Amino acid sequence: MPTIDEVAKKAGVSLGTVSNVLNNPDKVKVETRERVLKVIRELDFIPNMNARNLSRLRTDTITLIYPFSKRPRKEHYYSDLLAGIIETCFTMNFKLVLSSLPETISLEENLSAYARLVDSGAVDGVILTRPAVDDPVIQLLTAKKQNFVVFGRSNLSMDFSWVDIDGELGIKQAVKYLLKLNHRKIAYIGTSEEYVFSHHRLEGYKKGLLEEGFPIDSDLIIHTFENDDEIETGSSKMIKLLQLPDPPKAVIVAGSQLAIGAVKGIEKFGYEVGKDISVICFDDADWSLHYNPPITAIRQPLYDAGKMIARMLIECILDKPSDKSQILLKPELIIRESCSKIE
Repeated sequence: MPTIDEVAKKAGVSLGTVSNVLNNPDKVKVETRERVLKVIRELDFIPNMNARNLSRLRTDTITLIYPFSKRPRKEHYYSDLLAGIIETCFTMNFKLVLSSLPETISLEENLSAYARLVDSGAVDGVILTRPAVDDPVIQLLTAKKQNFVVFGRSNLSMDFSWVDIDGELGIKQAVKYLLKLNHRKIAYIGTSEEYVFSHHRLEGYKKGLLEEGFPIDSDLIIHTFENDDEIETGSSKMIKLLQLPDPPKAVIVAGSQLAIGAVKGIEKFGYEVGKDISVICFDDADWSLHYNPPITAIRQPLYDAGKMIARMLIECILDKPSDKSQILLKPELIIRESCSKIE
């Protein structure tokens, strides 16, 4: 990575001049400033923010970079998690920078963006969400010895800090609840297998059935993909399930947006939620409470998770690491009228 010395040498100016271009540009003649900026662009030089404040060696700033997708940013998954992070940052006198990366970006470009962020020293720590299977970003941040905390676990055999919500437990509770209502054919619409949490949730579905002595029917398991429109996909996949020769009378949907689609699919098919088909949604979004009938949901403690993530990261930055660096939170099954007993 190019240094400030290389910039100064190629531009034919002193280190002080380069520093002024970066920090006090008005002090530098226009032609000199333009020459230095041209060299900075040519060398792809990234100023090290820590070098600007050597007396503290910190920026007191952390960043949250979440995957850009078709999920609406107003969805409470983001708002509740962010609320906890923001509150903790405020009480601990840290700034939070929000960022995202476009869905069209390549893996190489994605890793390059993270590397540039870390090498710039612009932030003291990074929060990652929705870790992927064999997540290369986790591997990169670990190799660079960057402070980071992940919202979610990983399949990687690496030691890093994380806070997660037990998706396996949540889905298993949902399966066993439906079995108590005498349901014997329970369908499952899962989120993208690209993410680790999707595997945990699917495992909860399978264990819930097996532990009660019921077989797993692969025809009742639907997988979706990362770039799918979740509402449209949820609808089409639900209709596909209802068109089976012996269709299910209950469905567990592993994501809020997918569940919106699923109930739309049920309605398009001419059935009623709660009467003809029982529905449980992973994640207790606002719509699930106000839908008619209200949807039984697996509630995630997202606000609490956000607070824990931010505190864990900031304490690590302050060299006061918590005794617990890996925390698994329990979800809660909220029973509403979308599920009915089979007589």
